[in-house]
Amino acid sequence: MKKSKKATSIAEAMVVLLIVVTWVTWMYKIYDESIKLSDATTNKIQAIQIAKQWIEAFTNIRDTNWLLFSSDYENCWNTLNYEPACIWDSAPLNKIKEWWYYKIYRDPNNKWLLDAGTITTSDYTNPLYLTFHRVWLDNWIYTQTWTVEELKPAFTREIKIAYSAWNTTDPKMTVTSLVQWKDKSTNSVHKVELDQVLSNWKQ
Repeated sequence: MKKSKKATSIAEAMVVLLIVVTWVTWMYKIYDESIKLSDATTNKIQAIQIAKQWIEAFTNIRDTNWLLFSSDYENCWNTLNYEPACIWDSAPLNKIKEWWYYKIYRDPNNKWLLDAGTITTSDYTNPLYLTFHRVWLDNWIYTQTWTVEELKPAFTREIKIAYSAWNTTDPKMTVTSLVQWKDKSTNSVHKVELDQVLSNWKQ
């Protein structure tokens, strides 16, 4: 009779232990998933900010071209890095090209510049792409020139251009800002893509 009670007590203790272990495991999983979800949400908000900032920077490039080359809005509104050779050139070689993989940064004079480099892929897992398009933080400003402060996870950003209604009375360019990153929420690469249509309405 005593042996039976002892065996029952051991069995009950094992059941209780199993319930406790299952509960702790379940709670840890919920906690871990909530942390991942929180991180993923924070990262997405930051990615949208990064993409939006570069759309605004590209708009600034168009507007600066207008200021610098007011004598020829038609040929200079989309010149690359403020090259004055665009003036009175109906087919400028220095215009911002379609479907190139640009990064954007500030020069020492605080002008936004574009750099196409030699990267011809949007593959985040490519080390060359990750290095060239990497986003850094400089006094709370996102930049693509290396600084001491790095973002974690590693964000990349690229700018693509598509022209529409080219050589008409109202030429337009679609500016696409693509931001990519990878975090613990999933094994796949996250993407945020924002588009802005800019026109040369001053011409």
